Amino acid sequence: MKRYLFSCMQNDTPLHRPSWNNLVALAKHYNAEIVLSRFVYDLSAHNDSSKPRAKSAREERSWPKDAMPYVRDERIVVAPGLEWCGELQILPTAKRPISGFESYTGRNSCIIPHPKIALESVASGKHEGTKLIYTTGCVTRKNYIQKKAGQVAQFHHSYGALLVEVSEGGWFCRQVTAANNGTMYDLDVRVKDGKVTTGHRVEAIIWGDAHVRKADPTVAKLAWSKGGILDTLRPKRQVFHDLLDFHSRNHHEIGNGRMRFRRYVGAPEDDCVGAELDEVAVELAKRSRTWCETIVVASNHDGALLKWLDTADYRSDPRNALTFLELQGEVYKNEAKKNTRFSVFEHAMIKRGVRGVNFLREDDSYVICKDANGGIELGMHGHLGVNGGRGSMLGFARMGRKSFIGHGHRAGIVDGVWMVGTSSLLDLGYNAGPGAWSHTFGIAHQNGKRQMVTIYGGKWRG
Repeated sequence: MKRYLFSCMQNDTPLHRPSWNNLVALAKHYNAEIVLSRFVYDLSAHNDSSKPRAKSAREERSWPKDAMPYVRDERIVVAPGLEWCGELQILPTAKRPISGFESYTGRNSCIIPHPKIALESVASGKHEGTKLIYTTGCVTRKNYIQKKAGQVAQFHHSYGALLVEVSEGGWFCRQVTAANNGTMYDLDVRVKDGKVTTGHRVEAIIWGDAHVRKADPTVAKLAWSKGGILDTLRPKRQVFHDLLDFHSRNHHEIGNGRMRFRRYVGAPEDDCVGAELDEVAVELAKRSRTWCETIVVASNHDGALLKWLDTADYRSDPRNALTFLELQGEVYKNEAKKNTRFSVFEHAMIKRGVRGVNFLREDDSYVICKDANGGIELGMHGHLGVNGGRGSMLGFARMGRKSFIGHGHRAGIVDGVWMVGTSSLLDLGYNAGPGAWSHTFGIAHQNGKRQMVTIYGGKWRG
């Protein structure tokens, strides 16, 4: 296996020594190759001298001598389907550094050198792997013109690199971002003050949307089987979105008689709501651990159970009549008690033996790493947007709150908002046409830094 650490540096700017020293230590630990691109940012507007500054060519600027041996300012094919775009010169003040580069490398995924951490999933054919575009972070200090664009960019400037592992199983990318003191994490590895140690528990794993009935069996085995991802990283907490697919009464099909007939002749047992709830409860128990808190975020597919109770007629659905009446009775009992915290989905899980799971409600907040710039919000699914609108990453980004969300099934990073992918099959029947879904989950570390991990080809790392 070959490992790389891709990053970038700014002209006429010293290295951020704590991060650089730790990055070199991590490279030595992994036997990884450090690869840097140089970008030019003209500070002449902030220079008191009336003399014209040097031309913008990279060669006519000064660069940290320690880092020069690692410079690769050209396009490199890192692995089949992945390219390093070291030739690019993108202003560090660019608000959306990936914008406009979606088709730059054709169908190949790519790595763009830039100080701001970003990730974009580009739509692909149904049976192709999703194209992913990553940025890198930076190894030089924050050095910006103190006007609006520069001040905003300074806030989003990240120290670190993109770790790429290349093996026969393909390639795998993870963000390795350092805190201001230089401390950085990769999975269970920590680098602090130039020393590498292993076996560190991660703060949280945020899984891609579960959709238990439609779970991808390879993802499920990798993640929750004995010795899998969960047991390897031993998170203090794991977070689930859309546990219930509600395939038994899928809202995408409820008004489509032809689709319901197709299911009736193909798999009539799929129509049973109670059976699907049983499946979720059994699977949730398998995925839980006594040493790890399990959190279920209020999500639109879980909420479809209550919507079904509000809109369906049990008299025309004899297969589900008893389940409907039992759950509806609990809903109305709690309405009579004015219990606004009642969750019919949680009730259904508890009745089926689920214990020790934290079911969040809509608008519940669950913040971790509170000492890291206000912490990371884990309580939003992503379907409910700002001021009653539909959820969007841009809308959430304006909140100024670092967060993990789900719902979109496509991996993405916009400012402080990180969207995980899905743990389900990538073809759920209703998602016809090209799409950008991927089996991507998120990791939060104790210093508030985060990583995205994509499962592909039956593996989650090199």
